[in-house]
Amino acid sequence: MRQVLRILAIGAMAAVALPAGLVAQGAGLRTTTPIARRAAAVWNSSGTTRVDGAFEVAQSLTVEGSVAVLNGPVIVAGTIRGSLVAINADVRFEPGSRVEQDVVVLGGSITGTDAASLGGEIVQQAELLRYHLDGDILQLDREPEYDDSWWRRHRIRREWTRGEAYSDFVYLASRSYNRVEGWSFVAGPRIQRPTPWGSVNVELFAIGRTAPPRQWDNASVGHDARAELQFGKPIGVALGARAFDMVRPTESWQLGESEAGLSAAFLHRDFRDYYTRHGGEVYARFVAGKDADLTVSLSDEQWRNQAARDPWSLANGADPWRPNPSMDVGNVHLLTTRLRVDTRTREASAFGGWYLNAELEQGGGRIARFGAPVATFAVPSPEQVWYSRAFVDLRRYNRIAPGMSLDLRVAAGGWLAGDGLPTQRRLGLGGPGTLPGFAFRDPGGNNDYLLCTAGFVQAGTPAQCDRVALAQAQLRSGFLFGGWRDDGRDADWWIPGFNSRTAWVLFADAGRGWRVNGGFPNDPLARRNPGPLVVQGRRGRGHRLRWPRALLGEGHEQQR
Repeated sequence: MRQVLRILAIGAMAAVALPAGLVAQGAGLRTTTPIARRAAAVWNSSGTTRVDGAFEVAQSLTVEGSVAVLNGPVIVAGTIRGSLVAINADVRFEPGSRVEQDVVVLGGSITGTDAASLGGEIVQQAELLRYHLDGDILQLDREPEYDDSWWRRHRIRREWTRGEAYSDFVYLASRSYNRVEGWSFVAGPRIQRPTPWGSVNVELFAIGRTAPPRQWDNASVGHDARAELQFGKPIGVALGARAFDMVRPTESWQLGESEAGLSAAFLHRDFRDYYTRHGGEVYARFVAGKDADLTVSLSDEQWRNQAARDPWSLANGADPWRPNPSMDVGNVHLLTTRLRVDTRTREASAFGGWYLNAELEQGGGRIARFGAPVATFAVPSPEQVWYSRAFVDLRRYNRIAPGMSLDLRVAAGGWLAGDGLPTQRRLGLGGPGTLPGFAFRDPGGNNDYLLCTAGFVQAGTPAQCDRVALAQAQLRSGFLFGGWRDDGRDADWWIPGFNSRTAWVLFADAGRGWRVNGGFPNDPLARRNPGPLVVQGRRGRGHRLRWPRALLGEGHEQQR
């Protein structure tokens, strides 16, 4: 199996190494998107008002039926008694404007939705639409088969169209960059086929890692294969199986992939720690449209250590990387339940949305505690462990005025029952992802309430808290810089590619971590309930507050 995956990876790299012109000659074309076909249908309808160029609906004006605009911009202050389609055009809604049906925008931005009355859904596609006019009929041109964006995704694709079914060869650039893998990529075939009862999805990917030394072993080559059957759409159940050999971060909830990768590649600062997961899993996912799903998975996997290597970085490239801490190694079985709810993409909502990511993990197996939070001078022996861990990340996004939002976040979790958590499942705070006023991976002595490393600090300073609690609030506004016209409207809001705005953010956050099972006698951080709370405010200064007695209850005791 390993030899097959290596051959697949070699083929993937050979395909990537082909000259761009050679790839394009044999490429073929990608089918048009559903949004593009929807926009063309509205334009070609006999009852649609068609405009090529700038278009404005005055406040006192009502347009009967749908409106389709090419190249724009579009300003709506009055009423449209139908749908609005903007192709390669930006759309701005004035206060009191109204569109009774859908708003479809391709290749442009949308502003002012909070002040408008929109009766249908908002559908948006960032990419410009390729088209040509055959008289008054809008004909869609197919896109090239590959997307040459650098950081996000590269895809080489040949299609055999049969309804919505397709098969393709995929090349995905790394979603992150780190000191263990360097730049990594995923390559391999992917198949999707709809059926009367749902869909069939198959992915067979090889993973290549570029950090030196590059050689054909587990440090440089991995794999990720998945097969899934989904019954019902958009509400249904998906059953799947997966085999993997991947390098994974220990705390992915703090920073996103792009933020962590850019920091490592350009600033020589890696804000994560890593370990290798090798094994397989089976899962069932209950899907409720695009906004929510519940996944239950059972996996059998092997955890391995992964040392830091020496990938390239733009700044401070001659400096050594922070060591990747030692993790606990061994064979484990995991029963994991995940709940995801995300309503932030509902653009028609005038009040923002919710984000919830909740996870309950029960794990057991034989592991050697190389990452134990106490000094160990002998090679640890594998021991039988069982533990239970939960984590909840809840966020609320509130639009309180046009261009201004108040966003709230509460994250908490950690050990629930059983033996002490493996190092891979321990938690910590501090740095740009949680408490920006406190240095990342700074242990802070014996009264460390961010990483719980009091007593003995390992190389790389891994997080050692059994539990953490974090609260964040931010007030964000997009009105900071920008030219304004005499009539009060922004002068350059509609210019394609230059309509971004600098925002200011006023934030406050508070949090702390603690240990439930102390690593040494008289551990001041080992208690079932937290003591002082680390609070961050203006200028990142730390303060200490006491938890309310009503929250802790009477008689809580410190567990050694």
